[in-house]
Amino acid sequence: MQSEISYDVQQLHKEALRNSVLNSTLPNSLLGGQPVGEVIRRGHYTPLSVCSYHDGCGGVKRGDWEAFEDVISREFPPGSVGRRVVFHGGVGMGKTTVMEKVIWDWTTGTRLQHYALLLRVPVLELAALGGKAESLQSMLGRVHPQISAETLSIALQSPQSLLLVLDGLEQSQDLLCTPSSSSSVVCDVQQEATGPVLLCSLLHGSLLPGASMLITSREPVKLESLRVFEVVGFSQTQRRTFFQEFFDDVGLSERLFQQSEQALGVNEQCFRPAFCWTLCSVFKTQFESKNTPPETLTHLLSIVTHMLLQKQKTHAEETRELVLGLGKLTNPVFSYNDATSCGLRSFLHQPVLSTFLCFNGDVTSLDTTFSFLSPLMQEFLSAASFYLDQSVQISDERSDLYYTFLAGLSDSVQRKPMEDSVGRFDESRISEFSQWLMGYVSTVLPGMFCATKHFLVFRLLQHARNSSLVKESISKSQWRHVSYSEMQEPDCAALSYVVSCMGEMEYMNLYRAKLTDEQVEKLIPALRLSKNIGLSQSGLNVASITHLATALAEGRMTSLDFSCSRLEKESFKTICHALTHTVLQSLMLNGCHLTAADCEELAKMLSGGSRLRVLSLYGNKLEDQGLIHLSSGLENCRLQEIKVSACELTGFCCPALAAVLQSENCCLTELDVSVNDLGQSGGMQICEALMAPKCTLEILELTRCELTEEVFRALGTVLTSGVSRLTSLSVGMNNVGESAAKHMWEALRHKNCKLQHLDLEIFTLTDACVEELCESVAASSTLSTLILKNNTMTDSAVPQLVKLMLARPQMTELNLRYNNFSEDVFDLLETCPNIVY
Repeated sequence: MQSEISYDVQQLHKEALRNSVLNSTLPNSLLGGQPVGEVIRRGHYTPLSVCSYHDGCGGVKRGDWEAFEDVISREFPPGSVGRRVVFHGGVGMGKTTVMEKVIWDWTTGTRLQHYALLLRVPVLELAALGGKAESLQSMLGRVHPQISAETLSIALQSPQSLLLVLDGLEQSQDLLCTPSSSSSVVCDVQQEATGPVLLCSLLHGSLLPGASMLITSREPVKLESLRVFEVVGFSQTQRRTFFQEFFDDVGLSERLFQQSEQALGVNEQCFRPAFCWTLCSVFKTQFESKNTPPETLTHLLSIVTHMLLQKQKTHAEETRELVLGLGKLTNPVFSYNDATSCGLRSFLHQPVLSTFLCFNGDVTSLDTTFSFLSPLMQEFLSAASFYLDQSVQISDERSDLYYTFLAGLSDSVQRKPMEDSVGRFDESRISEFSQWLMGYVSTVLPGMFCATKHFLVFRLLQHARNSSLVKESISKSQWRHVSYSEMQEPDCAALSYVVSCMGEMEYMNLYRAKLTDEQVEKLIPALRLSKNIGLSQSGLNVASITHLATALAEGRMTSLDFSCSRLEKESFKTICHALTHTVLQSLMLNGCHLTAADCEELAKMLSGGSRLRVLSLYGNKLEDQGLIHLSSGLENCRLQEIKVSACELTGFCCPALAAVLQSENCCLTELDVSVNDLGQSGGMQICEALMAPKCTLEILELTRCELTEEVFRALGTVLTSGVSRLTSLSVGMNNVGESAAKHMWEALRHKNCKLQHLDLEIFTLTDACVEELCESVAASSTLSTLILKNNTMTDSAVPQLVKLMLARPQMTELNLRYNNFSEDVFDLLETCPNIVY
């Protein structure tokens, strides 16, 4: 790939580029920052993370985090031609620093040596050309004067040997349009054209085809020929490395790093390298002066603002005027007229303005544009202006950070450094914000808003650090408990803060949550104070379950729903072990892929001191052996309700179950074994148990259990025995017909029958049974609900049924849905409100 560039020319060019990197004076961050050249020369460079980025018709898709250098090596391998890669990211993400590091690595021979020349393409100069015309070769010659015109011309004839670096494409967003015609692009490096045409020609490949390009921009560049990556900044490991590079003392760096990780809201911004530098500078200053380190993001920005203003030695009144003026600038980029109209005219020639703003042009020129060194500072000053000027109102549709800073500045501790510079905030404004926040809470929590709005509410309350405000705000709201499955760590911490202030939470909805162990750890305070927790269809790893178990053991949770969640074996053991030491009363494990082996753990838990009253295991493949294991724990526990429907059981497990029902210490009052093939033998075993004086069962569900008429005869005997305590019986969907139903009708007429609820759905009942049915119901002194859905009764049955219900006010429901009724009898059925059809 190497072109005909002599070694001496290449080394001369590398030396010039090295010097340009070392002499770079680009602004880095608030409080001055560390120049790029110094970062690289002193070995303080910390690698960044990036991820692949694709914005298609299905929405934005992001890949896994990777080291920037690894992506460079993969995307620009030896032998590749025409590779074009964009790295995009916001202000302060370190894009310029990594570009300078790439240039430095090329000049020092450590990376990308298969390119004969690396050339900077001056994006700012292209933008500044305006309507003027210049050739690309001429412009590159001015930027790289160390390369002779003849050598540059030769190099440009072999574009496949070139790597072009275009840093800061956001300065030319209006130049990125697709060419409307062939006249909108050029193909010859010596052809003069305007800046937009030159840039468009480069990006679309008509100019220097085959050249590789490394591009940075604040926004994604949407061209099919470009590979796009998002700069996501520092991972936690990279942040720790940055702290170690900043502070010479390893012990001190780790201590301050841990403090920064705990500071409210700070961790969420630490992925920005520029912010990390500012943070370290503040921590160093506070440590050396023996002052308290920043406790929150607002506190940090308050300290930074005070430090910046203190250096300029401006008076409080002048400082207040400056902050008010800066706070009114809400656009990312603003003009000279914008600055002067906001009251900043008198500051344009003062150095204090450059501590907050970047200037693009001569400060005295009407064409000059301005932008903030830090978007964070822009939002902070905008929020501060609310407390300094009665005419400023809380804006709608602002960023979450704006509202976060409003909340933080309402707290006296967080705003104190700011007040030291600009004077005391207006107390009436603080009260006004509190009223606004309470109104916002009462709007968001009860409404059908997405969970992210709830998260913002929790964060604002947390940043305000006012427990009385939390209690007053939440108590006046009807909190709609939407699913909080998409919580991030800061949301978990904020929810825990709110719940801790309230003292309890009735229901925490974590439906479909895929929480990490770090997130669950942040949630522990809220979990401890939650009475009911929904984790259905969730996915928690062993570490997360361990934290949940801690909350269970120490908390007041009475109900836990894990339905349709796949629990790892170790996770399930952890939960079962924890339940022997908790106040939990209801546990839902429906469809959790549990097996017979898991039932051994459940049995140990039940007999080991558990306070469980309700256990639901619907839809697990327990099989007979599982229920036999479980039965050993049911003989001596506090369980009152158990549901083992659709668990692939047969009559083989019923002797063990029947033995439990007859045991002296069994407390079961409700049993659901529906949708299991118990058959006649299993049904008869259960009937035998029901006849035992010590059997406490009151509710029995045997729907679709392959029962026979013999079982129904036995059930009839049970109901009329005077021994049975059954008040509710569900036996529908057993293919037995009206002959089996007769045993139920006979039982209803008996004085000893205590049934209040009877379900005979899908029993192939016809009009032939209606007369006996009505007589039996009329004779019953206890029956209030009769379910006859999905049978084959016709219109002729309706008059008798309506007459029955009108004469029996104690019958609260007769469910006749999905019988063979025509519309002709609907009016008659409507005359009885307790008939459902």
